[in-house]
Amino acid sequence: MKLFFLLFFALSILFARDVVESKGECSINWTQGFIECQGESAEGQSRYGAKISAKVIAQRNLLEVIKGVHIDSETTIEDGMFSSEIIKSRVSGTIRGAQVVANKYDTKQKYAVAILKLMMGKDLLSALMSDPTQLSFNEKVMQLWNSFHIVPEANAATYGYKDKATIQKVLEDLRVNGDVQGSAYLHKVLQNIDEQEYSGVLIDVSEIKNFKKAMIVKLVDEKGHELYPAGLVGTEVLIKQNTSVGYIYGLEDAKKNRRVYHTPLEMKATSIYKKRYSNIVLTKEQVKQLKSINTDILKNAKIILVLGD
Repeated sequence: MKLFFLLFFALSILFARDVVESKGECSINWTQGFIECQGESAEGQSRYGAKISAKVIAQRNLLEVIKGVHIDSETTIEDGMFSSEIIKSRVSGTIRGAQVVANKYDTKQKYAVAILKLMMGKDLLSALMSDPTQLSFNEKVMQLWNSFHIVPEANAATYGYKDKATIQKVLEDLRVNGDVQGSAYLHKVLQNIDEQEYSGVLIDVSEIKNFKKAMIVKLVDEKGHELYPAGLVGTEVLIKQNTSVGYIYGLEDAKKNRRVYHTPLEMKATSIYKKRYSNIVLTKEQVKQLKSINTDILKNAKIILVLGD
C-alpha cells in the first residue's frame, strides 16, 4: 500500500513534461495548476477512524505547503493569512473542501492513505479574491488585489484558427435566420482571428537561475514598471487559468499547449527585477513587441514560461 502511493507520486513527476515541484508529502503541478498532498494514518485503527485520520493529516500537509506558495514575488499565502482572519478562515475552509482523490484502507496493517487535490484557480484564488473590499489586507496584498478589478468580456482572442471553420458555419446559420446582432459579432471574431499575428506569448526563462514560481508572475520593463498583468487580466480569467502564466518544460511542448497555440510570439528573458524573484524583466525591444500584439492575448493570460528541457 505504502509503495503504491510512493509510486503514484513518483510516476506523476517522472512521466510528465509538466512543471511539478515536490514538497515532502505534497507536489505542486504548476503546469496544470493544482496541489496534491497525501496523509497516512497510524496503524491498528478501524477503517472509519483510519480514513478520517489520513484525511486530516493530508489536510494538515496541504495547509503547510499552501502557506509557502507565492502569490506574487513579495507575498505568500501565509502573508495573507497573517494579515486577515477572513483570509485565514477562507483558506482553511478551502482546504477542508479539497477534492479527495483517494483514501485507501489496508485491512492487514489497518491504516489508511489519503490523497487530496486543490486547484490553484477555482479553489484557492477564488477563495482569496472573492469580495476583496471586505478583507483587511496589509498594503502589499491590497496592491495585489487592485490589479484585478476589470470584469472580463467575451472577445475574439478566446478563439483561434482551429475554431475558424466552426465559426464560419455558425455565422452562415445566423445569417440565414436573420440574426443580425449575432452575425455582426461572429464576423468581428473572424476578422480578429485573421488579423492576429500571434496567438500567445512564450518566454524562455531557463537562464534565470533565481526565478521563483508564483501564481501571479509579472512582466516588467528594465526600470521595474509593470507591463503585465497591470490590470489587464480579470479575476474570472485568472481563476480559470489558475495562474497569470503557464509553466512548461521544453519549447516544442510549450508551442503545442492550448494556452498559446498556434503561432506564439517567442522571447527569451535573462533576469528578474532586483530581489523580486517573480518579476521578469523584458528588454526595450521585447516591451515594444509585447505592446504591439493584440491586447486580448494578455487579457486572456495567454502566456507561458518555458523552464528549459
